[in-house]
Amino acid sequence: MHVGHIVTRTVETCAATDSALTLATRMRNAHVGDLVVVEYRDGVAVPVGLVTDRDLVVTVLAEQQDTERVSAAKIMTRALVVVREDADIGVAIEQMRRAGIRRLPVVDASGKLTGIVALDDIIQYLASVLADVSRVSQVQPVAEHCSRA
Repeated sequence: MHVGHIVTRTVETCAATDSALTLATRMRNAHVGDLVVVEYRDGVAVPVGLVTDRDLVVTVLAEQQDTERVSAAKIMTRALVVVREDADIGVAIEQMRRAGIRRLPVVDASGKLTGIVALDDIIQYLASVLADVSRVSQVQPVAEHCSRA
């Protein structure tokens, strides 16, 4: 299965110049724990960083920085790991494992932001697959009985 089948298409974004206060407010209002920092290239949103609620707490609040003066560019994850929407879900899992992250911005072949996939999305998908697998053993005796009748 491809990442594009489980991706969350609605992504909250911000600019690298947005303040930490703006980021926190946007996260609260949208009920999300991260914002993808985008840069527009020829009118196309390209992900360049990621800011999480944890980044805000650890980097800004715990260090008592001015939330109106610290920008997303100062606290965002710069070594951004992304996954293409046509990549297999196993690729996304491996990228998350290697980087020790829980969220991946999803891009198309041109690098345009098309969504985000979280570890929770993958777990939910895998749980549904396992539920389907468990039904095989439930159906098997009935199918066997019908074939012998």
